[in-house]
Amino acid sequence: MKLLHGARLARSRSVELDFVRGIAILAVMGYHFHTVHTGRAWVDFLEYPLKSFGHEGVNLFFTLSGFLVGGLLLRQYAQTGRIGARRFIVRRIFKIWPAYYVLILFHVFAGRHPRDTFLWQNLTHMQNYFGTSIAQTWSLAVEEHFYLFLPAFLILLAHFRLRANALIAVMAVLCALVLGVRCFAVANGELEQAFNYTQYRMDSLLIGVMLATVYWMKPEMWRSLAAKKRWLVGGVVLLVAWLAFATPHIALDESIGYTLQAAGYCALIVLVLEHSGGLRTSWLYRGLAWLGVYSYGIYLWHSLALAPGDYLIHKASALGVSSLLAWPVVLAAQFVIAIALGYLTTRAVEFPFLRLRDALFPDLRGGAVAAERREPPAVEGKIEGIA
Repeated sequence: MKLLHGARLARSRSVELDFVRGIAILAVMGYHFHTVHTGRAWVDFLEYPLKSFGHEGVNLFFTLSGFLVGGLLLRQYAQTGRIGARRFIVRRIFKIWPAYYVLILFHVFAGRHPRDTFLWQNLTHMQNYFGTSIAQTWSLAVEEHFYLFLPAFLILLAHFRLRANALIAVMAVLCALVLGVRCFAVANGELEQAFNYTQYRMDSLLIGVMLATVYWMKPEMWRSLAAKKRWLVGGVVLLVAWLAFATPHIALDESIGYTLQAAGYCALIVLVLEHSGGLRTSWLYRGLAWLGVYSYGIYLWHSLALAPGDYLIHKASALGVSSLLAWPVVLAAQFVIAIALGYLTTRAVEFPFLRLRDALFPDLRGGAVAAERREPPAVEGKIEGIA
């Protein structure tokens, strides 16, 4: 019965948006995983996208989170004129915290890192400011801060009964301010701060919220945007060009790059939602979408695959195994370990707490998946997912 309910949870999602999640988590894993140096140009060519800009998958997660989480609140505002911040925050806690704190508890007992290098930082969700030896969790702090900021921000705007155009305008001004202060920080050489600090990364999330505002509150604009397929494809092509050629220039990427990436990711989200129907049956599409279902668990636990990867690298070297033979084995082992850990922890922790959440704090708008499931007028069933 539990497995059946877990399967229903996994099915009650948008395969399109899980495909986007799958791209993001694949990029992050590929960037972090250790590889064997083969000296072969074609291997370097294959590795280049992941090793050069795979870390930008986090920006894709940010923009997608803004789109989905902003949609949870904007749908309610569009329907009722109010923001239910308390229930929103409680439901986000049930979604995010259980798996996160299981990870922290594991590291406390495993002793892989001295506790003063991660414990108080992660428990207070301030690891992006004070550092943490569980390095991948920095981005979760940014999202946690955003989950507190966004309801308060939208409640303030709702107080003035602002319509969609005004909401978008206010968020655009705020994005411009974030971009400005980040450029100032980069100009002062604060590259690490520009990468980690919440106030410098907000625009990636807010641009996703702006897209959600169009989706939920301006369906005519959404249809018009979705109809411009060539422009959307062009936006994605420009995004790929930026990732390939501009991201090595760190100061350029951390100043205007994050904002440009968020705009390109919005084009990708619209393109995938509206124009990927013919690809949905392909094994690659479905495989990445399956990966997206477990992306949060994989993101939390994928760093544990690095030590086995290092062991295999050293073992292959000691045994005199050809680097060309060791290369796929080492990479595949890390992917398998990370995906297996993400799958098991999602099934063991995340899904049960989602069931508990929906029993204790049901979505008053009509079901646990309604907030990512409802479509604006004339936009047929595109968005559904575990909120």
